[in-house]
Amino acid sequence: GVIVDYRESRVLSYRRKNLRNHTLTMVNVITDNNDTRNHMDDRLHLHQDSITKMSYNVVKICFEMLNASEKLVFTHTWGYRDKNGNWQGLVDHLIKKTGDLGTLSIFTKDRMEMIDYIAMVGSTAVRFVFREPPLSYISNIFTMPFTGGVWVAIVVCVLGCSVFLYIASKWEATMSMHQFQLDGSWTDVIILIIGAVLQQGCTLEPRYAAGRTVTLLLFLALTILYAAYSANIVVLLRAPSSSVRTLPDILNSPLKLGASDFEYNRYFFKKLNEPVRKAIYDKKIAPKGKKPNFYTMEEGVAKIRKGLFAFHMELNPGYRLIQETYREDEKCDLVEVDYINEIDPWVPGQKRSPFKDLFKINFIKIREAGIQSCIHHRLHVPKPRCSGTVSTFSSVGITDMYPAMLATLYGMLLAPAVLVMEIMYHRLTVL
Repeated sequence: GVIVDYRESRVLSYRRKNLRNHTLTMVNVITDNNDTRNHMDDRLHLHQDSITKMSYNVVKICFEMLNASEKLVFTHTWGYRDKNGNWQGLVDHLIKKTGDLGTLSIFTKDRMEMIDYIAMVGSTAVRFVFREPPLSYISNIFTMPFTGGVWVAIVVCVLGCSVFLYIASKWEATMSMHQFQLDGSWTDVIILIIGAVLQQGCTLEPRYAAGRTVTLLLFLALTILYAAYSANIVVLLRAPSSSVRTLPDILNSPLKLGASDFEYNRYFFKKLNEPVRKAIYDKKIAPKGKKPNFYTMEEGVAKIRKGLFAFHMELNPGYRLIQETYREDEKCDLVEVDYINEIDPWVPGQKRSPFKDLFKINFIKIREAGIQSCIHHRLHVPKPRCSGTVSTFSSVGITDMYPAMLATLYGMLLAPAVLVMEIMYHRLTVL
């Protein structure tokens, strides 16, 4: 007989690249909508299952490079151990060898014992996203217009003027007296100083040049300071706070917290036992006796928009929804804080798969050729940019004015007490 070699190439490395329509199976995780399986590569409904579509578009090219036939399997979870130690979802398919590759997955120690991670073919992240809270919710803005040194200088200036006014009024009282003249006592001087500080004036005033000169300089200095103080207060009322940047900041802030209602969020929130992370979950995500704060993506993004709310979500679909629904000025103060603190997810595959090296080589080629970057830019949504040119009106709320209202309340409570003391003092002096 005659043996005829019909192979296109006799080089082993080239022949291995051609799988001759061998069927390879990809396991796709769908969490948003079952309709995703009909729109895996047509760029419709991009806000749904974006990480699944990004993974599939790269894996599809890899299969084509290997001349393999693709088969798609769909599941609703990445895969976690249940109470009996059994795996579910994507990981279960790879363990049972009913799938060759899967949707991008986060590294966990348990998974690495059961499956291999092949390559990073895209990037995404799951983080807390919130709008910077107003400065007035974090700090007392009424003490912030001036530095500590300026406040000390103001106190020294006022005390110095008080001493000079007391000396001048004491001398004037020995020269002559008038009903609207300072009588040389500290009480009259204090009333005049308080009127000057509060820009209210006083019916009592010095009658001679020395005292009037001190009074003029005092009012002039305090008027300039008052103008600067008022201008700074207006700016601070609209200023966001930059004090919330870490997990301890989030824990101790007035922000309410929530998370997207996906299984990976519930898994990682319960798994991470570091004290700060555990406190965030126990106190702000799922406090005892209350319903855990898990929301749909639409609900969470709407709560972020209202302010004072941090939402733990996948950035890509979340930012796409923000781009579509927020005004320009509402995109300017978005902040991200990482909770899981994991590296970018990788495409998982079967443990010790005979195709592992082929997959790795082709994924590297796809990346080097720029195809992966092209797919990433088509499907990935960056953090919304702030145009910086939109000016909006914002009302002042009770929280912004809380210190001022508190001072007014204290004054109202103190006034009757002072009145009673004056009446008692008057009766004692009369007797």
